[in-house]
Amino acid sequence: MEAAVQALSDIVKMNTVNDHEKLVADYLAKLLNEHGIEAKLIEYAPGRVNLVAEIGDGNGSVVAFDGHADTVALGDESKWAGSSLSAAIKDNRLFGRGVTDMKAGLMAGVFAMIHLKEQNVPLHGTFRLLATVGEEDGHLGAEQLTELGYADDIQTLIAGEPSGADKRLLGQPQIQAMLGIDAETAAKMAAANPTTEQHFIELAHKGSLTYTVHSKGVAAHSSMPTIGKNAIDALMTYYQRQAAYFESYKTVVNPVLGPTVPVVTLIKGGEQINTVPASAELSVKIRTIPELRNDRIIAGLQTIIDECNADGAELSLDVQDSFFPVHTPEDAPLVQLAKKVGEKVLDQHLPYFGAPGGTDASSYIVKNDNMEVIVFGPGNITAHQVNEYVDLDMYQRFITIYEQMFTELLK
Repeated sequence: MEAAVQALSDIVKMNTVNDHEKLVADYLAKLLNEHGIEAKLIEYAPGRVNLVAEIGDGNGSVVAFDGHADTVALGDESKWAGSSLSAAIKDNRLFGRGVTDMKAGLMAGVFAMIHLKEQNVPLHGTFRLLATVGEEDGHLGAEQLTELGYADDIQTLIAGEPSGADKRLLGQPQIQAMLGIDAETAAKMAAANPTTEQHFIELAHKGSLTYTVHSKGVAAHSSMPTIGKNAIDALMTYYQRQAAYFESYKTVVNPVLGPTVPVVTLIKGGEQINTVPASAELSVKIRTIPELRNDRIIAGLQTIIDECNADGAELSLDVQDSFFPVHTPEDAPLVQLAKKVGEKVLDQHLPYFGAPGGTDASSYIVKNDNMEVIVFGPGNITAHQVNEYVDLDMYQRFITIYEQMFTELLK
């Protein structure tokens, strides 16, 4: 079996469901070392290890490649055609949990680095490989690497997350709506594509913000509410003001991602039916856009809370997570390079796309608002599904794409 396919098969067989990424990190460190590339292992927790490796002369830009080693749960084993960790190959497809999201992308970045090193390609700057833990559960590794300074000098980032779909899906109205094309255009796109998959360049994705607002009151018998303090009343006042706040930004729309999408997902309050509630809380999940970024929203919400508290409420804001949105313009050098190289190597037209979900890029971009980012990699929309697979032809092609892109970016 060809080396890149064998290595992919090896790491797919490793169970890294939300943990144990050290298995992959150790494997990659050994593989890179065999090709003269030193890797640094950075522990997040026992059994959970990030990897950072670099090549280049260091005299220029820092261009990074990000991939994560964790996967989601294996799913119902009885529904898999084979074992979820078998790495079975059939019809040039390699099957297994995490192969499309995103061990194939991670390994394509690794082999691009190995090939450039072996070929002594002059790289004027730094090609930095970031292999992270816990992307599926809060970008744990990317957050740690950012705190440690590994994102401070990144100007350009490629996230090797899956960017494809079986080209037959272009006939589905929901896919056409996502791309902003009609059925006729989709049919022409599929007919012009000689491969089995249609890929896209994801140049934007929404961020996310999750928080809870707590309201403190004073309990009392419901027959004597005046000696108590109703926590729900104060929370509802806040709720109305929050709704008005987001309504005021409804016309602020990103050209690719659309509007900010706030959703109140949980409300809790009170202890029993005949007691004035001493506590209440509401939780919110927001998909954010660059025009109304997370830090700006947090500041706006805190202002509302301060105003409510000035009127007698006792509210507090608890932010559970905050991941920034990403948007790189179509005319940015990175996007144009990905389009030029990708269309030639993949032999197809590559539409642009903005996604509602996020990647590790949300953590890195906090260090540089002008960081150019794309999500572009082998894999498809079988991510997180039973019988997840990667097309091995596409896997090999993306190794070539990354080699050519990093060569051009670090000329």
